[in-house]
Amino acid sequence: MADEESGRAAGAIMAAIDKAVAQGRRRRAKVERDKAKARADAADYEPGIVTFIDVLGFRAMLVDRPAGEIHDIILSLREFSTPEVEHSRRMKEVRLSSRAFAESVSDAVVRVRVFNTQHSDGAFFQELLDLLHIQIQCINHGVLIRAGLAIGNVHVGLNGTGPVFGPAMVRAYDIESGEAIYPRIVIDEAAYEHFLSDARLHNENHDLEEETEYVSRLLRTGEDGARFIDYLGASEDEHDAFEDYVAFLDRHAALIRQNLAEAYKASIRRKYLWLARYHNDIVSEIRSRFDAGQLSAANFRAVVGKEATDVLDELIVRY
Repeated sequence: MADEESGRAAGAIMAAIDKAVAQGRRRRAKVERDKAKARADAADYEPGIVTFIDVLGFRAMLVDRPAGEIHDIILSLREFSTPEVEHSRRMKEVRLSSRAFAESVSDAVVRVRVFNTQHSDGAFFQELLDLLHIQIQCINHGVLIRAGLAIGNVHVGLNGTGPVFGPAMVRAYDIESGEAIYPRIVIDEAAYEHFLSDARLHNENHDLEEETEYVSRLLRTGEDGARFIDYLGASEDEHDAFEDYVAFLDRHAALIRQNLAEAYKASIRRKYLWLARYHNDIVSEIRSRFDAGQLSAANFRAVVGKEATDVLDELIVRY
């Protein structure tokens, strides 16, 4: 009897061991399948908003500025354009809502915002707003940038670790190098049409009219028909006080004057003349708001200590 009980106990133990081994094998197999799927997912293209950003006048900087100053400029551009993200261990966590990744080489930065996600949070608007803030910060540090934005297939890899490549990146580069021309971020017309037709690019709590209105506040159309981020006009709402916005415009005017004074080649000078006209148009629009009573000259004088007309005259870039 004792031998039989001992035999049954031993059999139960062996069965439990076999079961545990089988479960362990199944778990390891699942882990390997998940890893394989993650690797396959990481190797695929996915839809993204791609922006290729370049520092304007970088070649001239290599001649005219010390290496330490150029080093600081490049680091600043990387800092401004690289989003803060929390590390995610699973692909599903990365794709919960739209999220930007960035990769930099020398003076250029490529940003990618993925938007084929579980929640639609207005990816197109969010990316335009981020780029607006990047331009503001660059101006405050004496840096002018030029960029192109496209929408399409791109590879960003698992957790956005890259490498970044794909048709959308090529298109963004082509816009930056061949169409933007001036210190501005140009939006591919096909990308704007894509925004209008793809609900994944909209905030799921907005209808198309509302979403388009938010986006339109950040954009301006140039005399050449190119749609670009209106970083001067739209940045008013991004400053805590109107006088802070005026101070920003003053820094912008000083940067243009400096570059116009140093630009001797006609092709380079044209870029800063375009920027001066854009700047002066914004200042003229502000003056018209004072003239129409939309902005209070009395309040401005009380806060700044100067007449609004005098300050606005000082903001105009003469050329």
